[in-house]
Amino acid sequence: MQIRKGTANDLPFIRDLTKRATDTTYFIEGMGDAAAATAARYVDMSTGVFENALTCPDHSVIVATQKDDLLGYVITVHDIPEIKWIIVDPASHGLGAGKALMIAALDALAERRPGATVKLLVAAHNERAKAFYRKFGFLVTGPIPGRDIPTVEMQRAA
Repeated sequence: MQIRKGTANDLPFIRDLTKRATDTTYFIEGMGDAAAATAARYVDMSTGVFENALTCPDHSVIVATQKDDLLGYVITVHDIPEIKWIIVDPASHGLGAGKALMIAALDALAERRPGATVKLLVAAHNERAKAFYRKFGFLVTGPIPGRDIPTVEMQRAA
């Protein structure tokens, strides 16, 4: 597996990868039309978000690949500091891509903002993701009101 900076060459793969990941994390029984529309909006905007982050000096874009396959990506925002998007192909779960991306993201944030608390948002029902983030020292700090998909914030103190 290789961890590297994201590039424009990754753009053609972002939307489908994001769709596969959101299909397995956002949809649960009884979520409703508003939540489905929100998840679809995330998928539709993922390529644009990735492309914009590539040119933003305040963002890091990091990808995990194996041979020519994109396993996942992470986008960080340095001034907040925040892990804005972390997406791993469900077919790659358990291969270490998520762990490698998280380490690379935390390193990138620490390099620019040493000692800062890092935050991220996660679907409230996504227990697998919350358990993964807890392994890196993140704790749920509260709900994010007004979301179609119930969401919580998690923070990690430096």
